[in-house]
Amino acid sequence: MNVVFGSQSGSPGVSVWSVLVAGLWPTDDALERVVVEADVDGGVMGARYRLDSTTDRLIAAAPRWDGDALSVDVSQFSARVADRAWLVPGPRSPETAMQLWRAADGARSVAAMGAMDRRVWLFDVGRARPDGVLGPVFNEAACVVLFVRGVSEELAKVRGRMVALKRTGAHVMVAVAGRTDHSQSEVIEFLGTKHVHFLPEDPRLVDDSREVWSGQRSRRRGVWAAGSSLAGAISEVLQYSPRGMMRVDAAAVR
Repeated sequence: MNVVFGSQSGSPGVSVWSVLVAGLWPTDDALERVVVEADVDGGVMGARYRLDSTTDRLIAAAPRWDGDALSVDVSQFSARVADRAWLVPGPRSPETAMQLWRAADGARSVAAMGAMDRRVWLFDVGRARPDGVLGPVFNEAACVVLFVRGVSEELAKVRGRMVALKRTGAHVMVAVAGRTDHSQSEVIEFLGTKHVHFLPEDPRLVDDSREVWSGQRSRRRGVWAAGSSLAGAISEVLQYSPRGMMRVDAAAVR
């Protein structure tokens, strides 16, 4: 099952929140998570978590996947970073990233594999849109989380973007990062959806993402609570989304 994390216009934190959500996944939902850095503007996860980019191996493996298999053997192209959690860092160079995702129908084959696999695939797509090279990832997604800054000029653009995202058939959530110019109730009313999550600003956000992979589950700070809430909301959507119907009992994934 595929989940897309995207940005309205370079909103900060998309990559790190995708990592946090995978690490703070609900304990009563034992499905594995695979975080894929698919940002064609270039990746940061490799340097941030001291891992090599493995996007090329992911894209090479996708067309060879046997759709009848229980699940994809993700160990051939990803690093295990926690219990039931994997990470596929993208290349730092925008030119390399674009070339990889364009080559050999890479986006389509990876999106199809993730959609049929019995794990939750979290795609960090940066500022990509459904009409671009990563269109197949959007079209196979059960849920899209759109990150936006809380300032008025950014929020004003969100409703039109939500309409375009809903055309893909995905459930759409909005994540408002940092302080807002309005109250939370005003933002929710303006956007016309109750599926809005407010994420705090925190200078230690990257450090928090490293800690969550190490199994440290401190809930002293707002980042952890917000990440857990967003992860729980996504997990619930996948249980009832038509594109999440391929979920299996957790025991079958172990």
